[in-house]
Amino acid sequence: MRTALSLIHRWLGGLVGLGLAILGLSGALLLWKPWWVAVQMVPREATRAETLAIIKTAEGLGAGHVTLPSAEFGVAQAGLPRGGGAYIAHDGSLLTLWSSLWDRPETLLFDLHHHLLMGHTGELISGWLGLAAILFVITGFILWLPTRRTFQWRALPARLTRPAILRHHRDLGVVLGLPILFSAATGALIVLKPLAETIFGPLSVAESVTQGQVGPPEPVEMTAPNWPALLATAQQQVPDGEARIIVWPKAPGGAVQLRLRRPAEWHPNGRTTLWLAGDGTLLMVRDPQGAPLAVKAQNALYPLHATRLSGSPLTSSLRVILTVAGIGLALMGSLAVASFWTGFKTGNKRRHRAA
Repeated sequence: MRTALSLIHRWLGGLVGLGLAILGLSGALLLWKPWWVAVQMVPREATRAETLAIIKTAEGLGAGHVTLPSAEFGVAQAGLPRGGGAYIAHDGSLLTLWSSLWDRPETLLFDLHHHLLMGHTGELISGWLGLAAILFVITGFILWLPTRRTFQWRALPARLTRPAILRHHRDLGVVLGLPILFSAATGALIVLKPLAETIFGPLSVAESVTQGQVGPPEPVEMTAPNWPALLATAQQQVPDGEARIIVWPKAPGGAVQLRLRRPAEWHPNGRTTLWLAGDGTLLMVRDPQGAPLAVKAQNALYPLHATRLSGSPLTSSLRVILTVAGIGLALMGSLAVASFWTGFKTGNKRRHRAA
């Protein structure tokens, strides 16, 4: 059994280790995105007047949605067609504009981590890589147990030789096993939604989950959005809610979608969602606090994975732990691939000389 596990662990690591290294390093960098993005920020929320100014600028750019400034990321970010976007200041002035995700390092890094630069296919691959990481942690721990007395903590291999790299890989994997398992599991469940529904489904009655996913009716009249009326309705409906994301109708006369964050919500952009007609008439409200337990569990995945637990004192500690885990995964993945294929070639040469 141990021989079979070792074979699976080594071959799987040699084949997908580089992919895990990419996910680990890109994820670690994205955890600190607000601190390294090259744009001038004012770390606070937008007032009602500033929100209207931001909406006006984003609307003029043809945005499909805009995420408003927050205390963590102090600029608005508008989403434009074909991967473009813009950063907008609190007063509505345009800070920077890009036409492709390749134009900004943070948008390119985000797409690399979430989609591996391959769209929906890459997103699925990243989900399966997360499941592979879970398998690595489990099999690696089983393989480590017989050698546990030789454990030594090292941030880097003692030497760049294959035995030293393998020993470092084994011991570092045990130290970082739990945070890697946590990050891989939450990431995989975010991407592989059918798997998440299967796991969390037993927590709630299926009918209640389905009912909570029904969309709003479309407004009858073709009315352009009256933004002061829309924001006033949202404030009246959710007095303690902070407007976070505004989504324009996909067709003229369609419903405007507003995402709000309430104090009890972990998600930095909230999960409280309102759909409104252009004149401000409320069409539907989706309150995450009244959602079935299965939906609440799925809603918690992103804040945990991205260490963006709004209002939680655990955020900073979790961010540091997962950053170390991401860097460690990148180191182990890249060195594992190098040592595996180097060892494979060396083994072939030895067999050839023996023949």
